Amino acid sequence: MAQGLEALPGNPDATLPEVVLGIQNRALSEVSEASDKDADEDKAVQLMQLYISFVNQMMATRPEIVRGVRVWRLLRYLPSAWLRDNVDSLHSCSQQTTQFDQFWSHSWKGRWWSKYINILYLHNCVPASIAGSLGAGVACGLVSAGLLGARERWCLQIGLVTFCLTLVLWHPRKLVFLDIACIHQTDEDRKGEAIMSMGAFLKDSSSMLVLWDPTWVTRLWCIFEVAAFLHSRKSGSRADLQMIPPLLGTVLLGFEILACILQIIYDYIESSHVTSEDGVWVGEHHVMIIGLFTMLFVIVTHLLRGYARSVEMLQDQLREFKVENTISACCASASCKEGGSGLCDRAVILECIAAWYTSLESFELQVQSDVRMAVIDQLAYRAISYQRALLMCTPYLWLRLGYAASHASDPIRQLVDLAQTFTYFLAIIPVLVKLSFRLCYSLRARCCNLYMDVFLSMAAVMGAFLFYLACYAIQLYVFRQNDRELLLSVISMISWWIVAAILWRVI
Repeated sequence: MAQGLEALPGNPDATLPEVVLGIQNRALSEVSEASDKDADEDKAVQLMQLYISFVNQMMATRPEIVRGVRVWRLLRYLPSAWLRDNVDSLHSCSQQTTQFDQFWSHSWKGRWWSKYINILYLHNCVPASIAGSLGAGVACGLVSAGLLGARERWCLQIGLVTFCLTLVLWHPRKLVFLDIACIHQTDEDRKGEAIMSMGAFLKDSSSMLVLWDPTWVTRLWCIFEVAAFLHSRKSGSRADLQMIPPLLGTVLLGFEILACILQIIYDYIESSHVTSEDGVWVGEHHVMIIGLFTMLFVIVTHLLRGYARSVEMLQDQLREFKVENTISACCASASCKEGGSGLCDRAVILECIAAWYTSLESFELQVQSDVRMAVIDQLAYRAISYQRALLMCTPYLWLRLGYAASHASDPIRQLVDLAQTFTYFLAIIPVLVKLSFRLCYSLRARCCNLYMDVFLSMAAVMGAFLFYLACYAIQLYVFRQNDRELLLSVISMISWWIVAAILWRVI
């Protein structure tokens, strides 16, 4: 903030005495020891009222202080800044703006790696999966045309390589607010101005993303951000608020990559079986493949149960939410504990929330009811959307495209393979994924014994596997007749699409 007196935007007659504002404690300028104690207290009260009045306006101290950062810059530079413990350098990646696509709220106590994977999954996984599928489709066409020989496994390999390259190199253009990049971390004056302008950042954001972890609800500044964002929405409009737990991106993205790697191993071993006459060798490798896939599914199921428990923890936190239970860095500082007369974060935030919502109790009630119900609906019932289910099983599509390419000499057989591929990819497997998630959520409680806990995860996997066997049996005995194979495959595909659309709403 500029030295001397600073005029408040929107109220040119009001002035704010010189203040040094920091993320931990924004204290009044030192006054002479000879000053009267009562005069000091009056000045502190006046400054507090001016500060609260300014924050309530949700305006910026000056246009230059409103800065955003492109998501692709964060994805590129955040890991190195985090590993070198030099997050201060991220401010150079930000740019001046007047509007944000999204405001990112997070607790500084949370794990950075989980936040990064969530950001990567949310912004790069869709284009990466589309690029991988296009790459596999092109490879399928080239193999069918004989340009890549008869190596149908090119489809899966090219799909994975294209996916990984796009995942790393894709540049999402979304402009967001993230405090460590958009607020200067070493210049105390500029940091103070940005914190005073936090309301402007939130008001100028189209949506809000909460990178949730168990400490988020306990941080007063995080609660203030949600309160200001909800308050800044027009009356009657629905706030675009999204919460992402730490394990979501890790589980979904990790499953997609590991499933692809295992399918490459499966495809390689399966092609080796064709030329092998050793039945024992073939049987051993099939057992190994089944064991690897079972282990993968048990691990993912175990993580999804952990995700479900984190959602339950968040629900309990929101149900019992009280502002008085939150903590702020200001009140944890030494000067505040010693009864200093500095400008207190907590006092300002509570006054602002009370002014926006009539009383703190009204805000608490909104968090306990509206916010909690919206978040639980989003995380518990709609966490596995149809799009996310498709993303998880795109490696299956790449593998099946390779099988279709191997029948290039028989166009009818190739069309049958493609019809069956899209039956499983667009209908059966997404329903299987949704069913597995619902089972994990129902069996989320942790067992007292580790072995029993793992066994419970295996039971969920077995339940999903039985559903898959039922679908496979229907496909095998109802829609597999050689004299009308193509017609029945098309009927099967359309029928399963309709059934999947119905089951998706029921499960």
